[in-house]
Amino acid sequence: MARKQTVSSPSPVAEVQSAVLHQLHDARKRLVSFEKELVKRGRAQQKEIESLIKGVRTGKPLKQFEKQVGAVGADVKKRLDGLQDQVLAVLGVASHDEIVELNRELTRLSKKVDQLLARKPTASA
Repeated sequence: MARKQTVSSPSPVAEVQSAVLHQLHDARKRLVSFEKELVKRGRAQQKEIESLIKGVRTGKPLKQFEKQVGAVGADVKKRLDGLQDQVLAVLGVASHDEIVELNRELTRLSKKVDQLLARKPTASA
């Protein structure tokens, strides 16, 4: 008689169990990799934050910002003054410097008139 050879094939439960174990193993690998990446990013961010805190404590960025703001402010003022002078020239209005000069001239002329008036009565008397 011929003997039947039985080949043991894995049962469906064993196949599912094997597949699940394989997926769990892959998931663990990905989690470990993800954890390492998070730790690496965390350390980099910690160094960046420490650097920012150090900068804030020394006040360097703030001082640099103040200098930049001052320089920009001076430039804007200069441009606005130039624009104001152009507008006043177009409108025919005297500038501040012209008004100051006119006041000086008026003061000088008033003094001359006062001197002339002071001499006149004595000359006719």
